[in-house]
Amino acid sequence: MNGVTRPWARTTLGALLFASSSLLSACLKSTEPQASLLDLNGSWNYAGVQTSPVRETLTGTLTISRESGMSFQGNLVLQSVDERTGQPRSLSGVVSGTESGVDVIDFDADVESPARRHVGRIVADTITGTWIGSSPDGTTSSGTFRVERETK
Repeated sequence: MNGVTRPWARTTLGALLFASSSLLSACLKSTEPQASLLDLNGSWNYAGVQTSPVRETLTGTLTISRESGMSFQGNLVLQSVDERTGQPRSLSGVVSGTESGVDVIDFDADVESPARRHVGRIVADTITGTWIGSSPDGTTSSGTFRVERETK
């Protein structure tokens, strides 16, 4: 090359450097939390009924602590009371979900194994719907739920 740089080589090298830095920048930005489109952060009063296999009353708190775009994470703490015996039990675990359609919230609550899948409709500060959990041995639990945002 005798110390002479060809114009096409300089242009090609510049284009490669630009493309590489753009890809790297895009990769770094993809892991940043996005602005939330849901506005679910905070505490919600949870009330529900397990209808199968044993009827139980469920009360507790759903706390949404992180949102990004259409997804959210948090935890659920419940007190469950067997309606036949009056025997209480405590359940708690992490929650993760998304808005899966217009005003439809879909989340898993890992309060038992396996997780309970909740699907509900959000109207203002209330989400109502159904949930189901199915264990590997074929046992299914299901019920209804309603969560209302705690006033700030």
